[in-house]
Amino acid sequence: MGIDKRKVYHLDWYLIINGLAIFLIGIINLISATSSFYSSSYGYLIKQLVAFLIGVGVIIIILHYDYKVIVNNAKWFYLAGLFLVIIVLIIGLVAGGARRWINIFGINIQPSEFMKPILVLYLTKILHEKKKQNLPLGLKDVLFPLGITFLPAILIIKQPDLGTGIIIIMTSLCILWFVGLKKTTYAVLGVVGAVAPFLAWHFVMKPYQKMRILSFINIDADPSGFGYHAKQAMIAVGSGKFFGKGYMQGTQHKLQFIPEHHTDFIFTVFGEEWGFLGSIILFLLFASFIWRCIKIAQSANDEMGSIVAFGVATMIFLQFLINVMMAIHLAPVVGIPLPFISYGGSSLLSILISVGLVLNINMRRYMF
Repeated sequence: MGIDKRKVYHLDWYLIINGLAIFLIGIINLISATSSFYSSSYGYLIKQLVAFLIGVGVIIIILHYDYKVIVNNAKWFYLAGLFLVIIVLIIGLVAGGARRWINIFGINIQPSEFMKPILVLYLTKILHEKKKQNLPLGLKDVLFPLGITFLPAILIIKQPDLGTGIIIIMTSLCILWFVGLKKTTYAVLGVVGAVAPFLAWHFVMKPYQKMRILSFINIDADPSGFGYHAKQAMIAVGSGKFFGKGYMQGTQHKLQFIPEHHTDFIFTVFGEEWGFLGSIILFLLFASFIWRCIKIAQSANDEMGSIVAFGVATMIFLQFLINVMMAIHLAPVVGIPLPFISYGGSSLLSILISVGLVLNINMRRYMF
């Protein structure tokens, strides 16, 4: 069976090239970030490249099916994802004090990462059905969407993985805003949102998570513990100054002052070595990528495509924003990877699946 040239022609090459540019920067940065590890940095590089190739294969499969078919089957993806999240809590692998992974055929997988695009799809299916009358949604209309959001989010936070739980909740709330709600619904959600942090503090958050919040408010509250990580991250980024120290010349991560500098704190490596100028270029690439996703959402054939593309744009934007803000002490330290950049097969595959959905939506504008 030959390649459909129309599909290849109507792919959004702007988005593809933009994403590849960010990924290439991520690979170059990962080599430097892992160069000081006792194990070979090439092991991390190979795993990341393998995850990328698998992701490209999944994108090809996604493009083969109309996105409407994928969205209409989102319930089954959601149930499968929820099942895996529950399995993690029962028999998941423990690392760094958290139970977030399961081993499938010798490969460690983090199911919580896949709940991000899955929830975008399932929320789209539900909200698209409720919006057929083209009226703002009332409180009854959003109860079920909120339920299917908070169920996996709470289970993921219990792993504990506060960062992923926050991204899932915030992305879902942004999608609800995009679809449109009644004023009374906004008012009720606003009251719930004001009370939720108090309840989370007393009944959900673990002591170390509370210390991260306190250390964010006062970085000197625990200077040798939770505040230490935030301080070292700021020192690393700040020491890069305008032009950076140069590739492979970063000292903060090479001397192991920064924890998880190949995953959650990977921006500190980039900021230290490439400085303010390099960081601005990276920010512009992310801004361009997110803007393109928004443009695809605006030009989609139907509301279903618009919601999915907007959801993906929001998910990537929130991860980028919080990860960078965390590195420069403008947000509490939480486990959120930097899209395309952070090491992690599940995170990268989740992002590539999301990109595949957006490419599918744009491509179907021209397919009849």
